[in-house]
Amino acid sequence: MNRTSFLVVLLCAVFLGGCSHVISNEAMVAVDPLVDYARVKQDPAAYQGKTLLLGGLLVENQVTREGTDLEVVLFTLDRWGRPLDADETGGRFIARTESFLDPELFKPGLQVTLTGQVVGEEVRPLKGVDYHYPVFSIGEIHLWQSPARAYGYPSYYYPASPWAPYYDPFLGPYDPYWPRYNPYWDNRPTWRYW
Repeated sequence: MNRTSFLVVLLCAVFLGGCSHVISNEAMVAVDPLVDYARVKQDPAAYQGKTLLLGGLLVENQVTREGTDLEVVLFTLDRWGRPLDADETGGRFIARTESFLDPELFKPGLQVTLTGQVVGEEVRPLKGVDYHYPVFSIGEIHLWQSPARAYGYPSYYYPASPWAPYYDPFLGPYDPYWPRYNPYWDNRPTWRYW
């Protein structure tokens, strides 16, 4: 194999590797695609032993002698497993493991993606009411180190020239000669205007 072919294969491997799911293929094989979270929440006993792909916002990390319980608010996932938006119909669930998950690493406010096997249901107090939590045994877990980023652009870009078209989705059309459309008027670069 010559160098060019090797380089092309290497770049393809890196590119495709960067677009893969955060959960391994071995763990994804165990996930039952015919079972969804809404059904499990209604009757966890009927789906005991089934494995689901779940993710969301970490709310609480309780370390006990038996292991760790993570309380997670369910989010919808993108195709790579990244939590996107809160699933208002989903609510919360408990993800349990016999391993120690450090509360400084798995801290509230971060997001997780995991495979979980249904083990039952627990009732715990939540803001003065008894809340029914589906409980999952963690198979594989991925901790996202930063909160989700919005897919889009920052709200302000300087055009390449004063005549370049520009539109801010939050403020509307931008006129470089009329300051009321530009809240960043005092921070504009001086080299841009003659």
